[in-house]
Amino acid sequence: MASKQMVHMNQGQGETSYAHNSSFQSAEQNRMKALIEAAVVELCSNTTTLSHGKVVIADLGCSSGPNAVALVSIALEATHSHFLQLRQPPPEVCVLLNDLPYNDFNAVVKSLVAVRQIGEPVVVTGVVPGSFYERLFPSGSVHLFCSSNSLHWLSKVLSLTPLQ
Repeated sequence: MASKQMVHMNQGQGETSYAHNSSFQSAEQNRMKALIEAAVVELCSNTTTLSHGKVVIADLGCSSGPNAVALVSIALEATHSHFLQLRQPPPEVCVLLNDLPYNDFNAVVKSLVAVRQIGEPVVVTGVVPGSFYERLFPSGSVHLFCSSNSLHWLSKVLSLTPLQ
C-alpha cells in the first residue's frame, strides 16, 4: 500500500518552527477580524441558523502554535458580543480545528483550553485531522468556516480551468 506524501509545517517551538515563523499569518488574521465579525453578525441574525440554539465553527488548516485558534477566537468573541448587545443568552458553540494529520495537534489541543474559557454557557472544542479535499463534516453541520493563508501549504496542486 503506497502512502501519500503530505507537506506540513515544522512542529514545536524551535528556530525553524511554524510557531516561530508565522508573524505574517498572524498579521493577516488580524486584518480579517472585521470580516469575521460581520459574518458572525449575519449568521447570528439568521433565525433559521440558530433555531436549535447551537453554532458550529470550523477552521480549515488551523496549523499549530500561536495562530491555531486566532480565527475561531475572533468568531467566538463576536458571537458572544452580539448576544450580549441583544441582552440574550449566547448559543452553545462547537469549535472544530482541522489540519493535515501530521500537524502538531498536541500544541493545538493546548490552545483549545483558552478557547473553551471564552464562552458562556458552553463551548465544546475538537480537532478534525484530514485534508479539506475530502469530506470532514456531515452535510449542513457547520455554520461558519474560517481559513487563511493556506494557498502555499496546499497538499495538492489545484486543477485550474480557463474561465468560460
